[in-house]
Amino acid sequence: MITVPTGLYVHVPFCLKKCSYCAFYSESRDQLAREEYGEMLLLELERRVRSRKLGTVYAGGGTPTLLPPEFWKRFLIKLDGIADTADARELTIETNPGAVTEKELYELRRIGFNRLSVGVQSFSDAQLRVLGRIHTSKSAIDTFSNARKAGFSNISIDLMYGVPNLSVKSWAEDLKCVEELDPENVSCYELSVEEGTPISEAINRGELSKPDESTCQDMYFAADEILTEFGYSHYEVSSYARGESFISQHNSGYWNRAPYIGLGPSSHSFNGEASRSWNVSSIDEYLQKIKTCDSAEEGREEITVEQAALEKVMLGLRCSSGIDLEEIETETGVLISRDYLNSMVKQSKAIISEGRLQPTAKGMLYADGDALNLIG
Repeated sequence: MITVPTGLYVHVPFCLKKCSYCAFYSESRDQLAREEYGEMLLLELERRVRSRKLGTVYAGGGTPTLLPPEFWKRFLIKLDGIADTADARELTIETNPGAVTEKELYELRRIGFNRLSVGVQSFSDAQLRVLGRIHTSKSAIDTFSNARKAGFSNISIDLMYGVPNLSVKSWAEDLKCVEELDPENVSCYELSVEEGTPISEAINRGELSKPDESTCQDMYFAADEILTEFGYSHYEVSSYARGESFISQHNSGYWNRAPYIGLGPSSHSFNGEASRSWNVSSIDEYLQKIKTCDSAEEGREEITVEQAALEKVMLGLRCSSGIDLEEIETETGVLISRDYLNSMVKQSKAIISEGRLQPTAKGMLYADGDALNLIG
């Protein structure tokens, strides 16, 4: 049995309605199609996860709760039967407001999910309409309340800034709603305008205007200021936790380059060392491959030592814990530029503490560019 803890990601590419900004692979399909998809997920689980030692489980999408609790019960029972789940203490499932009932939330908690991630995005109905969301601010609050009633004591909410017509003041008002709900984790993402999406086309037609880069940075720092004032720790560039015990263990695995397995179309896997692979993106092609082949894998890449070094620095600079300078140099053979490191400190992007380079909120915002300069 493989003893290195592995993260398991399960992709459910179904949505009630595709949002105007979404470039992720998802579709709206009927119940029969979803049931067939669930059966293929169980087959892929059997083939790829047997005898693995798991650290976390994360069901994402899409909207995973469009597969009913009865399916997830079967999934988790099978998982317990084929893998070592003794140390899998964080089991997360995503949902969207209005896409799950209080009874379903209760069932999901009862069968083993102990963390819920809710795609709130905004507490402003006007902003939700711009984003093409199907829910209202009230339904977001109701879903959160129902999750508490169902027994979820670890809830994360997603919020989005950089949305067309959103001002820094309005964003600050959105953030202040967090204090009343008091979720354990908050993720704040800047809207990424992807070509071909309805929101991109509206911007190109001049119907909407996205805030400029300077305003988006002001929103980023507003989140840092307001959420830390509420008692949250800014532990990753986009993520805030009520305390260390509520830091996302699954996502931390990605940032620490731990191994993970992705099930479902378009999902990625990593062996924790130098090999990545990914599944086909089409639902229909995925279903066909699982039925007729051993694998739905579409491609694979081997990561060079230099690429691994850059990843370690780049991912490390996204997190407040930072990087161990000596460890990075010893493990990868690259040399960290002391001149650029000192310039980061002078620009208040980082501090040096006991041999660790730890980024500030400002430093996390510039992680990618700083990583290139540190080892370039």
